[in-house]
Amino acid sequence: DISSKEQSEEILATGNYNVLINCAAYTDVERAESNQEACMNINASAVKHLSDQCKKNGILLVHFSTDYIFDGESGAPYVESDKPNPLNVYGASKLEGERIIQTSGCRHLIGRVSWLFGGQEVGFTSKLEHWRTQTNLLRVSSDEVSTPTFAGHVPVLISSAIQRNLEGIFHINNTGSCSRYEWAAFYADLNNWRKTIIEPAVLSSFKMKAHRPHFSAMCNKQFQNLCATSIPHWKEAVMESCKN
Repeated sequence: DISSKEQSEEILATGNYNVLINCAAYTDVERAESNQEACMNINASAVKHLSDQCKKNGILLVHFSTDYIFDGESGAPYVESDKPNPLNVYGASKLEGERIIQTSGCRHLIGRVSWLFGGQEVGFTSKLEHWRTQTNLLRVSSDEVSTPTFAGHVPVLISSAIQRNLEGIFHINNTGSCSRYEWAAFYADLNNWRKTIIEPAVLSSFKMKAHRPHFSAMCNKQFQNLCATSIPHWKEAVMESCKN
């Protein structure tokens, strides 16, 4: 239980660990608006316990953040040095987690990802699969732009960064950008959804509590250059995910 200071201290102080990879997070953007305490507890308070123990025991803390720390007002893909300004509770909690890690003084590697997909029954493509079992007309936002990030690529990128002793905050999303509508249409074409209609819609037409940035694509060039690696385009990532 990462929200337990006692458990974090007991476990991390007893082992000869070099790296701690924190994959735990509260990621329900909508529910976070009415469940702020739980969201902040997991994404921020718990991270303080981990970062404090990593500092004390000389452990590298690998942590994941999000494009939702940005407000979407940029005219170009966000770089690591751009000023965050989250629009929702989820984004604010992840930004606070970043700040806690940085101020703790522990060695850290924070990878910002966007629109993560590829897990079982989670992520946007899994939602599309579920929605089409209920209706043959799917309305998807066409004015919400970012970059789909394939979960299958993230471990490879993180492993490369650890091997190169990389530390700091980096954007490790796939390359390029698209709207959710473009993503859905591409995915539908790949899977030959002839009986499913994908229709564009504006974000404001959906009744949602959490505000979302209209443009939160992130530039991953810094990470690619430092790791001497190429991160695949989002379309390649979606095609790869369909083969798994």
